[in-house]
Amino acid sequence: MQKYVWPASRLLPPVDGLNSIVMSTLYDVLIRQHSRQLTPVRGAHSTIAQLHRYFEDVVLENNLNALVIESLPAVGKQLGREKARLRELARGGRRTFFLVDNADGLKEILNSAGTASDLAPVILQHAGRHHVNEHFVVIADTRFSALLATVRGFGSATAGDEVIWTFEPDIVYSALEYLMARMAAEYPYQAEMFGAAVRTSMPKATSLQLTLSVTTKLAHLLQEQAGREIAVNRIATAIRESLELGLILQKTVDEVATALNVPYCALRLEGQTTQQALTYFHGAAESDAETSQREKMIAELDVHCSQFVKDPQLIIRDADDPDVGVQTLPLAVVPLVFHERLMGALQVMACDRKRVWQENEVLLLRTVADQVAVAVNHANLFAQIQQQALTDPLTGCYNRRSFEMQLDRDLQMARRLHHPLSLVMLDLDRFKHLNDSAGHDAGDAALRKLADSFRQELRSVDSPARFGGDEFALILPQAYSEGAQVVAERLRARIEQIEIPGFGNLSASIGIASFPEHASTRAQLITAADAALYSAKRTGRNRVCVADKPQDATVKSPSVVAPESNQIPEATGESIM
Repeated sequence: MQKYVWPASRLLPPVDGLNSIVMSTLYDVLIRQHSRQLTPVRGAHSTIAQLHRYFEDVVLENNLNALVIESLPAVGKQLGREKARLRELARGGRRTFFLVDNADGLKEILNSAGTASDLAPVILQHAGRHHVNEHFVVIADTRFSALLATVRGFGSATAGDEVIWTFEPDIVYSALEYLMARMAAEYPYQAEMFGAAVRTSMPKATSLQLTLSVTTKLAHLLQEQAGREIAVNRIATAIRESLELGLILQKTVDEVATALNVPYCALRLEGQTTQQALTYFHGAAESDAETSQREKMIAELDVHCSQFVKDPQLIIRDADDPDVGVQTLPLAVVPLVFHERLMGALQVMACDRKRVWQENEVLLLRTVADQVAVAVNHANLFAQIQQQALTDPLTGCYNRRSFEMQLDRDLQMARRLHHPLSLVMLDLDRFKHLNDSAGHDAGDAALRKLADSFRQELRSVDSPARFGGDEFALILPQAYSEGAQVVAERLRARIEQIEIPGFGNLSASIGIASFPEHASTRAQLITAADAALYSAKRTGRNRVCVADKPQDATVKSPSVVAPESNQIPEATGESIM
């Protein structure tokens, strides 16, 4: 075979040439020398890693005694199956050279790869930081030659990297020449062994059948990647178009299950403070077996979320994972984390026990988890802003504006269903005197304790609102005036037990009006309830007063339900408010 000669324009003085070799990557050298033959293609890190494995598959599946040279980018934690794959690649009489980062811990793994009849793999630590993120595989055999090269970090994190690959023997030989020169410069003690391995594995031709096996897998890989990108875009669109968190999370599990072609997908959203965690599943549980599987997934999510609190790292489990020790289904779980705060987890599970989670599938899960974490945070912020806009910050009750909107909604529902509705107006007695004598802090404490009494006595469908100052309005759906009287009297008695230091016990005057008994519109209902409240104040305070029916308003005063011991206003000219 004709030896490849570097162009004369590339010949440099010895020292400068050595420096150029040491500082350059294989990707840089090949792009400079074969710019017309090599076209860089942009791809995600996961896609490039998968293509790297396809090149290795040709060697493993066809049991080639090829020369294999790999430079592996630095990663944090190697998965068990990746370690096993490298051990298998180093067997079978192949001459293998691995350039790795010392932190990966692959040296010990690969040193134990061979048997007595195998050639020991050569493990070399990256000689310089400029080679740590280099990623390439070179395969040289008498009937197959191939190379793939890139540099991680070449492009942005979102755009991906540029990768080149070829099956042309002359380009592979050019790569081998560069690597021999680099080996002599960086690893002089290994240079002779490396040169001998190259001479015995000269690339002469490439089998069309083997080349097609790689390119067919590549086409399928790119097709799958396009489908997953579509799924991510759909989820992103759902997040942009909706603030309804439940719809977003259900859309997420359905799209992920479809994109990864798995029957089981679950998304756990951790509850806020006292709220319970929520779990969303793909599909419906139509059988006892599916219900049982969901229960198992919930139990596993409980365990994984507990682990994520301590270490929010991806969890991948293969069916034959030796670390598990029992027969399980392949599973992958990614945490939902926003600004170092754990929000939940996304979990997928396959039925096929031979399923191996590819890096691009893991990337999809990570991408979706990141998007969902942002969506959950935005939904929480929106809920907080909405809560602040609709509630009184001191008491946590509805404010005046949201009270009017809620009353409109409840009245509309009452008309449609022909149900009653009662409005209770409540005002603390001598509140101005409380503020003047005990201070405004004591007044604020009284209002907060009053709001607490509402939460203890009212139903979940009832709506307490701070109408203004120390006056409150309570909407009681599906309540006639008689039922509202019972509630109001119970509230009055509870309020009477509230003691404010420096002032004494509180008391409240309460007015009641009901739809349709006393009014037919929001304005009429508020006016009637307010008039009843004024009557309660005027007739002695600390009592409940019910509005009269409209037709009797000119001849009757409001009926009064007084406590057993009436309080008569002091003859001091004090305001009844």
